[in-house]
Amino acid sequence: MTRFYKQSGFTLARSNTSTRWLLTLFFLTVISGCVVAAIQYSSSAGGFTLENAREWVLGNEDDLDAEELMSEKTPRELLSFIHDHIFSLGMLLFVVLHLFELTPWSTGVKVTLSFTGFGSLAGLLFSPLAIASGSSLALFTQIIGGSLLLLSLVMGSLACLDELWWAPRRRNRAGKADPPASDPLFPAKASKKTDSGKSESGGCPMGFGSGQKNPGKPSSEDSPG
Repeated sequence: MTRFYKQSGFTLARSNTSTRWLLTLFFLTVISGCVVAAIQYSSSAGGFTLENAREWVLGNEDDLDAEELMSEKTPRELLSFIHDHIFSLGMLLFVVLHLFELTPWSTGVKVTLSFTGFGSLAGLLFSPLAIASGSSLALFTQIIGGSLLLLSLVMGSLACLDELWWAPRRRNRAGKADPPASDPLFPAKASKKTDSGKSESGGCPMGFGSGQKNPGKPSSEDSPG
């Protein structure tokens, strides 16, 4: 992803063939994983209702008519659940939303999806602790958090897939130009004079975002002779 952001003017629609297929396979894997995660939760909890969420945490050993008995999860098991998912799902969200930044969607949509994704992750992971403490509201936050988390990953992936394959074709048929690339991570700033009379651009210390094409080498004008 760093390589993508270093390239001036890069967008998903301008990806080369190998990058296009690599990203496509990644997004299809993410979407498939979301489907499997929903099926796995439904299988282990018995469904997607509030009662299913309660039984998943507190167990149903008192229900003699239950098809499958579930024991109450201990605090150690709940912490293990958080530990097993907080880093992996956090990194997955970061990657998908980072790539979503390379689409022409507005800044408001991108920020909203980021807050929705990471907020729902927090709701999903920490609601079981609140349920174990007797909170009824946490039953809602667990169901809503899990649903919004999967929705954020799927919507971000579908938006990127659309920009990789279908959006450029729609623009070509409509005779529209490709949207401009996202703003650079280190946008160039207006230069200012120092006490020695030299100008400073205030951009990236590595030179990206400035007018210098290769910051690691001096330009022909700066070379001696």
